[in-house]
Amino acid sequence: MSRLLRYFTKSDFAKNVGVMFSGNAVAMVLPFILAPLISRIYQPEDFAGFELFVRIMSLVAIVGSLRLDLAILLPKDNKEALAIVRLSFKILIGISILSGIIFIGFRNLAGEILRNEDLVELLWFLPIGVFTLGALNIFNQYLIRIRDFKEASISKISASAGNNVTKYLLGFSIPHASGLVIGQIFGSILPLTVLLRKRKIRNMLKSIVRPITSDRKLIKKYRDFPVINSSHAFYQEGQQTVLLALISAYHGELALGLFAFSMRYLRVPLVVFGTSISQVLNEKWARDINDGRNIKSSVIRIMLLLAAIAIIPFTVLFFFGTPIFAFVFGDAWEGAGFYAEIMAPWLFLNFVVSPTTMLPILMKKQLSFFRIALVSSAFTLSSVFLMSIYDFGFTEVLWVLSIVNVLILIYILLWIVNVAGKGRKSIELNDENE
Repeated sequence: MSRLLRYFTKSDFAKNVGVMFSGNAVAMVLPFILAPLISRIYQPEDFAGFELFVRIMSLVAIVGSLRLDLAILLPKDNKEALAIVRLSFKILIGISILSGIIFIGFRNLAGEILRNEDLVELLWFLPIGVFTLGALNIFNQYLIRIRDFKEASISKISASAGNNVTKYLLGFSIPHASGLVIGQIFGSILPLTVLLRKRKIRNMLKSIVRPITSDRKLIKKYRDFPVINSSHAFYQEGQQTVLLALISAYHGELALGLFAFSMRYLRVPLVVFGTSISQVLNEKWARDINDGRNIKSSVIRIMLLLAAIAIIPFTVLFFFGTPIFAFVFGDAWEGAGFYAEIMAPWLFLNFVVSPTTMLPILMKKQLSFFRIALVSSAFTLSSVFLMSIYDFGFTEVLWVLSIVNVLILIYILLWIVNVAGKGRKSIELNDENE
């Protein structure tokens, strides 16, 4: 453990994580400061419609640039990276417009299928939400490429502040799902505004106006991103959307609202801290892999460190989630705390594994990872669906959902460690032999 701590505190990696986390810690604290206020303005049913909208928006936005934004880290040549930025924005604009045409045109049908009246009005905001979220992802990937972790951290802070403060203020005049949605979208608009004031970002945008290389060549070279990774990401996000739809259809808005609230506020520290580490790791591991270094020991150290950090808070959550939620968020959210207790082991392993999930991309094992996701998602959703149609209560469904995801994450953890032990060249040779 002492060697692990020395590695974490004295390396360049630690310095970069420190820069990211020092700013991202603010982004993590803000939602928790305002959550007790927000939870006393909005009702669980409001979070049901809001969460359905966010899932649909995320489902479209995650493939808004066909995942080519993730390829920005990979080229050694900066001109090629800028060409990927340009292509990513072109695709994002097209998909944002297309999503608006489809979802706004069929918003009544979507609301009927998902059994949520709020969604009919919320879908008007979809194209704006898709574009702003996608653009922010592209900018953040570029900042990571140029190793400007400070600006990436500031971006997280402004996103969190814009998101949560707006939700709270709008709660006084729009205390229903639309207030939550507007706050969510403003959480992308504010950091975009901040970044556009930076000279390096404006210079980058000016440099991509003229084509540097043909889009066709880029798509051919990085075809795994739009073909495999995009499908993988869409399928994973689609799984979450279908899961919420099943909960809404079979267990009602109250169960969905409590479940969604619990997941949202438990995942805030997971996402912020995990993203702080993964953004630095991705850049570091990309360089190490390009230089032919074996990164297995680094992957194991990071997983052990994350497990050591998370074990105490998630143990407390497992035993005392219900009274904690009731005290912090109000009596109306006591049920969300009970759901949090059930999900604690699942979220613990998710915290340990999630910062390493871009490794299959760096190691060119996207197809294998996608196959794992297909099987995992099919098993998860079928379990929830079968239990729901046979009238099992939501508590029983959630227990099964948590256990299934724990088993899946253990398998993924072992698989990632195994992949990390292989060099990219050996993997490519094996793929060619196959």
